[in-house]
Amino acid sequence: MNFFEYQHRARRNSGLLTGLFALAVTLLISITTLLAAAMVAWSRGQAFSLSGIGRILGWDAVASIALAIAAVIALGSLYKLRQLAAGGRAVAESLGGRKINVSQHSAAERRALNVVEEMAIASGTPVPDVYLLDDDAINAFAAGYQPGDAVIGLTRGCIEQLDRDELQGVVAHEFSHILNGDMRLNIRIVGLLNGILIIGLLGYWLLRGSTFGSGRGNRGRVALLGIGAGLVAIGYTGTFFGNLIKSAVSRQREYLADASAVQFTRNNAGIAGALKKIGGYSGGSQLKAGRAAEFSHLYFASGLKKSFANLFSTHPPLADRIGRLDPHWNGHFSRTGEGAGLSVSTAQDAQVMGVAPGSPGAATFDTIASAIDNRIGNPDEQQVHYGRQLLASVPAALKQAAHDPFAARALIYHLLLCEDPQQREQQWQLLQGMTHPAVFREMQKLEPALATLPPNARLPLLDLCVPALKSLVPQQYQVFKRNLIRLLRSDNRVELWEWALYRVLMHALEGTPDRQRLSGKSNAQRDANAFLLAAIAHTGQAHYLDAKRAYETGLNSLRQAITPLPAAADITLQRLDKALAIAAAATPLRKPALLKAMAATAAHDGIIEAREVELLRAVADSLDCPIPPIPGNTPLPADRNARRRQGDAANVDH
Repeated sequence: MNFFEYQHRARRNSGLLTGLFALAVTLLISITTLLAAAMVAWSRGQAFSLSGIGRILGWDAVASIALAIAAVIALGSLYKLRQLAAGGRAVAESLGGRKINVSQHSAAERRALNVVEEMAIASGTPVPDVYLLDDDAINAFAAGYQPGDAVIGLTRGCIEQLDRDELQGVVAHEFSHILNGDMRLNIRIVGLLNGILIIGLLGYWLLRGSTFGSGRGNRGRVALLGIGAGLVAIGYTGTFFGNLIKSAVSRQREYLADASAVQFTRNNAGIAGALKKIGGYSGGSQLKAGRAAEFSHLYFASGLKKSFANLFSTHPPLADRIGRLDPHWNGHFSRTGEGAGLSVSTAQDAQVMGVAPGSPGAATFDTIASAIDNRIGNPDEQQVHYGRQLLASVPAALKQAAHDPFAARALIYHLLLCEDPQQREQQWQLLQGMTHPAVFREMQKLEPALATLPPNARLPLLDLCVPALKSLVPQQYQVFKRNLIRLLRSDNRVELWEWALYRVLMHALEGTPDRQRLSGKSNAQRDANAFLLAAIAHTGQAHYLDAKRAYETGLNSLRQAITPLPAAADITLQRLDKALAIAAAATPLRKPALLKAMAATAAHDGIIEAREVELLRAVADSLDCPIPPIPGNTPLPADRNARRRQGDAANVDH
């Protein structure tokens, strides 16, 4: 099953889960109605029967009870989901986590952040916020609605007791939850369970209220007491079955995440070793946070004490998970020691593949198509090594700046500068007038290091900046965003690469753009696809006829009718944003065809240059289809310029 099928299944499972909870709510409404009718009949001294519910309560009352119960559950769920609207950050802060992306206090924290950054770059996703839970247990979690707002949570026990391979296995496990669409489902489960729990709390309040009042109306107060007790029983019964659903869904996904982690790292000993250490560690994986139970299904290993007969266990037994990862396991858990190996040289890691870090290269259409089919959401060991290479190729001064909210703005401004010297000078003058003087000085300070940055390390550097930029206060962020837009529009033309970098950044910081502008026309998706192909065609080809041929190649790949190529002047920022938003709203199974059509457009002249590969990756990121970096040192064909000159001559002749 590939990434797009996982995403499709995640949507289907989300609907199935909602249906199961809707069935549970319907049953709760039915039981509550029966209870109310029985209590009313008893208070009046009437005989109770199922066929007489309408006569006892009146059908208006039955409808009111159903609406009231549904409203209470809905409001309880919406309230909880509103609390978790910030995504993974809300979960991490609820558990007492501290963000370490911009401030690491120890070697173990720096190592953990480095492992997460490697994994993010290797998978082509934005670097998530990393939160440290000050807990001696060995555990971790991933939470959020989408990769842009995802967080990785790691306990202190996890980063200090595990060696690097084991920590990498744990982080890879959590990244599989991010890439497979599990996170959104997990947060919805929290909201739905809270709504059902509210029924029990409502019954508790009724019980308290029934103990007060005068001596008159004792029979009514007894009825109120009975209704309250019944609601408590019904609410906790609903929670009981809700937890069963949560546990059943979670256990199977943990097996899948373990398997994905092995695929990611090609090292089953790493994640198996982490599980063995949990089994042999005195602190285990049980979290001490007060709200740990609320998010029990998010963790790497069970965060709670064993429940009755493991009925509510959200994770398979450790022995079962280890047995699948290590069939020759002898059944003995590992003992942890103080100060597990805390560092591995990134410089040494960067030499693993024998390709110089950040070496420019090119790719063929087949290479890109294979990456789309097999590597999106499913990176392998080669991508992990290449991620280390790219991270190592970023100068130390730039990595340090990327972790600082102040300096990260300077880096982003610099990445969006034009290559044309005259336009670049005008942009420098514009930035000097509209940015904070200290930010401008930081840009000047970082310029020498940025000049040495390999082209294929630009996206990774941008991804490294994301957690720091999320730390900006709202006023700072709005000024920053306004300056970016002015910078993009300063030369009165659209540079697709600059726009793509901007859109990757906004997608990571704000999510999918411009939902309110989506068109309801039946051909909107087709037109959006054609417009994106036109933008790629104009970027890769200097002459109209070449761009037209490239555009038609992309349309043929999509099996769309040939339409006139939009003029380069029609490729505006607003239209690009709208087309991208429409394409992003397509179902997961329709996206690979569009990505391959873009690759076919870029490869019209036989090969996709490194810059075009990164452009394709940037656009794919905004479609929620993160293409991992593509390792390669394929040199550009020596005759490519000659072929282009021949094409230029042909265009002149025409």
